[in-house]
Amino acid sequence: MIDFCSLFQNSFLIIGTGSPLREDDQAGLIACDELLKNDVFCLKCEYGVENCFGEIDRFKPRFLIIIDTALFENGKPGDVIVTSEESISEVKLALSTHSIPVTLLIELMKKMWKLEKLYVIGIYPKSVDVGLEVSLEVSSSIERLVEEIKKCIKRERRVEELV
Repeated sequence: MIDFCSLFQNSFLIIGTGSPLREDDQAGLIACDELLKNDVFCLKCEYGVENCFGEIDRFKPRFLIIIDTALFENGKPGDVIVTSEESISEVKLALSTHSIPVTLLIELMKKMWKLEKLYVIGIYPKSVDVGLEVSLEVSSSIERLVEEIKKCIKRERRVEELV
């Protein structure tokens, strides 16, 4: 079990990804927009993380947190899963719209930026059909997720100030 707030320590970069033209597949992008509105930096990568390698390279993150729509075993619309790269196969996680297999993508990123750790926050979709509407289940999950991330970052900043 991953301590959620521990993801937001050290030198991390949050990436929100997905397709803006496929209903719930927008989840990572919408979460990123909401984080940005709340002064939490998030890099938006439309249509897949692989499309932002140049931008990610500027940050050279040690820890990467990807928010995306994901299919996983026993998931229901709106369910959220947090997993590390080591556990992706265990939870049978499939990120939604990527042209590169997840395992190869992770391998590439770890080599390119010497990542210490990569985490995926996956939101189970109700529909990834072409469209602009996001389901109520996914929309509610995005809201809760953004609030949790804000709380964690605020808590980590307080701890840093004390040290």
